[in-house]
Amino acid sequence: MGPHRWFTPTSLVYILVHVVLFLGGFALVRSSGTVQQGVGASLIAAAVTGWVIFVYVRSSENRIEGLEILNRFGFVTVFEARATRIKPEYDRRLAQARQSIDIMGFGLKALWEDYHNQFAEWQGRTAVRILLIDPNSPYAQQRDKEEFEIQGSIRSSAKRFLRETEALRLNRGQHCFEVRLYTCLPSINIFRVDDEMFWGPYLIGMQSRNAPTFVVRRGGELYRRLLEHFEAIWADPKLSRPVTPDDIEG
Repeated sequence: MGPHRWFTPTSLVYILVHVVLFLGGFALVRSSGTVQQGVGASLIAAAVTGWVIFVYVRSSENRIEGLEILNRFGFVTVFEARATRIKPEYDRRLAQARQSIDIMGFGLKALWEDYHNQFAEWQGRTAVRILLIDPNSPYAQQRDKEEFEIQGSIRSSAKRFLRETEALRLNRGQHCFEVRLYTCLPSINIFRVDDEMFWGPYLIGMQSRNAPTFVVRRGGELYRRLLEHFEAIWADPKLSRPVTPDDIEG
C-alpha cells in the first residue's frame, strides 16, 4: 500500500478531526480552570489515541494486502540458492512424489550428482519429464561465459546426462522418463514436484546453483504460468526436440 492509499479523503478528514481535538485540548489545558484542564487532557489523549489507531489500522491493511498478494500468486517460501544447498527441501518433496516431476535446466550437473541413483526409483512412482539445453546450442556456450565457466562445461554436462540416462529413457515401463532438448533462449530454472514448483532466474556472473529460488504451489498464478511455460516449450517442435544418437556422442 503506497502513501497515496494512506491519505484518502476519508483518512484526511479523520486526521483533521483529531488535529482539531488536539489543538482544542491543548488550548483548554493552558486555561486556569481545573475542569477545563481535565477536559483538555482528555481531548489530547483522544486525539493521540486516534492517530495511533489510524496508523495501526493502515499498517494492518498493508500487511493483509501483502499476504493476499502472496496467496494469489501462490508463494510458499524463498531460498538464497538452489541445488545442493537446499537439497533437504527437494528430498522431502521427492520422497512423496506421486503425480509428476518436471525439470528444466542447462547441463543439470548438480541434479545428476545429487540424484542419479534415484532416477529409476522416481520412474517407478511417477512420470519424469526433463527439458535439457541442446548441448550444441549457442546458448550453452553463452551461459558458460556468463557463469565464468570453462568453455564447453555445460555441453559436456548435458551430454553426460544424456548418456547416463539412456537406459531409463528407453525403458517403457509404467511411467516415462523423458528428455527433450530445448533450443529456445533459456530464462528460468524449473523443478516441479507434484503440486509445488521450485523456480529461479539465471543471473549474469553467478552460477545457477547460487541464484535465488522461489517455491510456488498449485492454485497460485505463478504456478499456472510457469507450468504453461514448461508445457509450451515441451510441446512445440520449434522450441524443443527429441534426443538423437548424435546428441550423446562427442
